[in-house]
Amino acid sequence: MSVLGADGKFTNPWPTWQPHTLGQLAKWWWAKEQHAWYGWLMGNEKASYEQVTAQFPVAPLDLAALGKPPSNAIQASWIGHATCLVQLDGCTFLTDPFFSQRAGPWNRLGPRRTVKCPLDVDDPQLPHIDFIVISHNHYDHLDVPSVQRLHARFGQHLRWYVPLKLAVWFEALGITNVQELDWWQEVPHPASSLTVILTPAQHESSRLGYDRRHSLWGGFCVRGKWQRVWFAGDTGYCPVFKELGEHLGPVDLALIPIGNYRPASVMRPVHCGPSEAVQIHQDVKAKASIAIHHGTLGWDGGPMDEPRHLLKEAAAAAQLPQDTFRSVQHGAVLQFPKHQLESTNGMLSKYKRRVELLLEAVSQWHGTMWAPEYFHAE
Repeated sequence: MSVLGADGKFTNPWPTWQPHTLGQLAKWWWAKEQHAWYGWLMGNEKASYEQVTAQFPVAPLDLAALGKPPSNAIQASWIGHATCLVQLDGCTFLTDPFFSQRAGPWNRLGPRRTVKCPLDVDDPQLPHIDFIVISHNHYDHLDVPSVQRLHARFGQHLRWYVPLKLAVWFEALGITNVQELDWWQEVPHPASSLTVILTPAQHESSRLGYDRRHSLWGGFCVRGKWQRVWFAGDTGYCPVFKELGEHLGPVDLALIPIGNYRPASVMRPVHCGPSEAVQIHQDVKAKASIAIHHGTLGWDGGPMDEPRHLLKEAAAAAQLPQDTFRSVQHGAVLQFPKHQLESTNGMLSKYKRRVELLLEAVSQWHGTMWAPEYFHAE
């Protein structure tokens, strides 16, 4: 359940949380203004636009594959920034859709997109989108033109899952199929095998400055029959991820941010860097992770290619198996097969203690001691 501060606004209850000061934000803004809008590269602060974009080639979105998703695997594509298209158990959903050229008020202020978007909402071959999860209301995660385009294409049949106090924002746009959630709250997605769960994150919300922390923020776990996907949203590292791993892990596919962590004195409370992202991957017991929230917008606080380079180093230092946690190409479509035996054993292990207690109760009722050790999930 979310927590309110003494001021009546949502807050982060962990000791790792430290709110920004106006001076810190001014310093961060000034540092960004010293470089080209499209970013720069490691060892080349004066890189041209062509040199930067050459490091991030966009893969053509495989619409044929998306049109026929596998029944025995998660299928996912990183569209850019925090936007992913995910297919699980016959449903297709998006995370934090951002297709615009700028992230800011009226699409005229704020950071610009450096790497083009591989997804066209109006493409007739784009599969039906069943629902969308929104982590919080910052402009690069809740984009008016992107929301309007999706609503125009799919209408009120498209369901939006959002943190508390965000439904009113959608209602102002005429969108009513919105489900607000609190931390740890879960709801079944209609006419599907999926359950949508809002998970805690260490971040905050604001669109206009004065509305700071008026609405909640978080990540989302989408749980299917055999597999589950976890979208971290925007977050700094905090103790809740170990708790998340205990309650919802193991996670078959995690979508974890790795960028916009500079300067650490300002960004650490709200954005995790690559090494912290690897720790989160381990905390939530992820079988596979895709890096998000990097390599798309020019305002990343550091060289555009640094996060993925540091991710490789952090993954190697943690001795993760190769490609367990990786940075992928914009638009690439990947599959993550289920392992039915592993999933079955995991599910049985989860309920093993409950079964043992039930058997003990029945044994006592009938005056016979049954041996629960004969009933194992292994």
